[in-house]
Amino acid sequence: MGADVVIRDEAVKWSDSMLATIRSMPTLFPLMICAAVLSIGALHAQEFPEGVEDHGVAAPVGRPTWGDSTHAVVDADGGRTVFVKLWTGGDTSYLFIDAETGETEQIWPDIGGWGAFSTIYIPETNKIYDTLGRWMLEIDVETREIRRLGEFEGQMALVFTSDEDGVIYGGIYPTARIISWNPATEEYTDHGPVNEEEWPQYPRPLAADRHGWVYTGIGQTLSQVIGLNTETGDTVHFMAEEDRTRGQGNVRLGVDGEVYANAPGWSWHRLSAGEATPVEAPPEGVSMRVRQWEDGSRITRIQPEDRRLEITEADAEEARVVEFDYESTGVRIYTLVEGADGIIYGATGVPLRIFDFNPETGEMQDRGLGGHGGHVNQWVRQGDLLYGAVYSSGSLIEWDPSAPYDDEFIRRSENPRHLHGYNGAQDLYGRPHTMLAHPDGRHVLMGGMAARVLTGGAILIYDTETGDEILLDRDDLVADQGPYSMAALPNGDVIVGTTTRASTGGAPTATDAMIYRIDWETKQMTDQWTLEGIAGVRDLIVPEDGLLYGLTNRSFFVFDPEAEEFIHQEVVDEDYGRATGSQAPRAMEIGPDGAIYVLFREAIARIEPGTFEHTEVVRPGPTITAGVAISGDRIYFACGPRLFSYDLSLFED
Repeated sequence: MGADVVIRDEAVKWSDSMLATIRSMPTLFPLMICAAVLSIGALHAQEFPEGVEDHGVAAPVGRPTWGDSTHAVVDADGGRTVFVKLWTGGDTSYLFIDAETGETEQIWPDIGGWGAFSTIYIPETNKIYDTLGRWMLEIDVETREIRRLGEFEGQMALVFTSDEDGVIYGGIYPTARIISWNPATEEYTDHGPVNEEEWPQYPRPLAADRHGWVYTGIGQTLSQVIGLNTETGDTVHFMAEEDRTRGQGNVRLGVDGEVYANAPGWSWHRLSAGEATPVEAPPEGVSMRVRQWEDGSRITRIQPEDRRLEITEADAEEARVVEFDYESTGVRIYTLVEGADGIIYGATGVPLRIFDFNPETGEMQDRGLGGHGGHVNQWVRQGDLLYGAVYSSGSLIEWDPSAPYDDEFIRRSENPRHLHGYNGAQDLYGRPHTMLAHPDGRHVLMGGMAARVLTGGAILIYDTETGDEILLDRDDLVADQGPYSMAALPNGDVIVGTTTRASTGGAPTATDAMIYRIDWETKQMTDQWTLEGIAGVRDLIVPEDGLLYGLTNRSFFVFDPEAEEFIHQEVVDEDYGRATGSQAPRAMEIGPDGAIYVLFREAIARIEPGTFEHTEVVRPGPTITAGVAISGDRIYFACGPRLFSYDLSLFED
C-alpha cells in the first residue's frame, strides 16, 4: 500500500497511483476521503442507500499551520515566491504562490497527517524542513522535490531551529525527542528523548549555542528547561524538581549569539555549554521567521481560507492584494443545528468556518471568523439566535443568521458577537464539550474542560436577555471530571454527563464517569450517580416520557430521574459501531415521530422511548463523524468535511 491519508484519528490507505489519479481529476478531488473510511463506491452518490444524499463539502478551504510555516522564498529563476504549508483537512500539502501573478503549484508529500506545527526555511540552501507521519522531510524549493530524511518515534515536530553550522534540529511531541539533519554531511540523527514523563510533552522552543548544545523548554503539566550535548548525548535539567510548576519552559537565541531561558518559577538565565547563569533580562531574540525578500519587499498577510495574499513592496506604503487558488478536500465539520428559518447551520475546524445549507435550494456557503484557527464545537438555538462554543478560548458567541455577517476577529466581530471567553476561560472550558439551550427560553449553558493539562472543568450559565453570567467552577462540580453532555429535565433541572479524560498534555485521575443534577432554582449541583467502567457520557436527551437517555462510546443507558436509578443499559457498538462526534459529541435528536435518532460511526439507529428497543435506520456508507440536526423529515450528519442527510420518511420499523 502507499501513502496514509489521515484526518485526526481516522486513517485510510490509498495506493500512490490512486492518489495521483484522484488529484489529476478536478471533478473527483473534492470527493476524497472525509475524515472517515470511504470506499471508491461511496464516492458516487447513486451508490448510496436510498434516501441518503451527499450535499458536498461544507468548506473547501485550508490554512497555514498554527506555527510559522509561511516563508518568502525564491524559485529556480530567482522569482519571488510564497511558500505555505497548507492544512486542508487531513490532506497536508505544500503551496507555492507566485508573488507577482498569484499562480500556484501545489505538491503533496503523500504522507498522512498534519505534521509539524512549524516549518523552517534555510535561505542559504533554499530548502524547507518539516515532519509528516514519522518522517523528517526536506522540501527543495527550486526542484519542488520532497525527500524523506529519517524516521522518529512520536507524532510531530512542534518547532525547529538551526545552529551556526547549518544543522537543523526538531523537537518531537509527545516523546520529547530531539532529531537533527546535517545538510553538509547528509546525516540524520535521532538523539532520543531528553526528558521522560507520564504525560505528553511539548518540547518547544529550541535554540542552539555555539558550543554544540541544543536547549528546549518542556511543558505543559510541569515546566522544565533542558540542554542536550549533541556530541556526547548528555542532558542537563536546569530546574530543580521542587521548582517545577504548570506551564512551559522558554528558550531563545539572543542577538548577542547567546541562548537565554526562563520558565514559571525559574527566572531568566543565560545558557552556555550546558551551564546556566542568572541574568536580569535577556537581549532581544533572533527570529527564524523569513517573510521578507532580499529586495526589502515582504509578506504582510496570508489568508488561504479566503485565497488572499498581501505583499508590501519595499518602497510602498500600502500592501497589494494577490489572489490565488488551490485544491482542498475540505475541513472537518464539528457541529450542525437547524435554524429557526429551517436552514442547516454548522461550523468546521482548522480553520473555523461557519456555513449554512439551504435544504430547498441545495445552496451552501461558508464564511470565516477573522482567520480563526480553532473551531465552534457546538451550536445551539435559543429563539431565533444561534449560540456557539469556541475552542480554545472558551468563547461563547452569538450569531443572528438574519443579519449581515461580519468576517472579523472573534473579539471585534459584531455578528457573530463575542459574549464571553479568554481571561481565564481557557482553563475552565477552553475545550468546550457541551451546550444546552435551556427550555426556559432565555438561558444558554456551556461546559467543558481546560484547553490544556487540567482535569475537570466548568459550566457557564448565560442569560441571553440580560447578559448576566453564573459560573460553576470545577470545585463547584466534580473537580477531576469535565462536563461532557447536558440535558434538561421537565422541571428545568439540568443533568450533566462527565468525562474522566484530562485535557491535552495532562493525565486523568478519575476512572468512572458519572451523571449529576444541577438544581435549576439554586444553580447548584445536588445529586450524582456513577457509571462504573464508563469513561465518558457522550450525549444526553430527554424525550416526552421524561426519562433520561444517555450515550457512551459503546452503549446507551436509560435513567429514571424521579426514582434516581438506572433502569436500562445495553452495549450496541457491535450493531452500529461506536458513538460518533467531535469535541462536542452531539449525536442524539428527537425525530418528528417522537423517537430518538442516534448517530453511530457506521449507522443511524432509532430508539423507541418507553420500550428502549433500538432499530437500524440506515448505513450511509462513509463513516459518520458529527451531527446532528433534523429538519422536516431529513436527518443531517457529517462525514468529515461533507454534509449528508437521510430521508426519515423512508424508514420502516
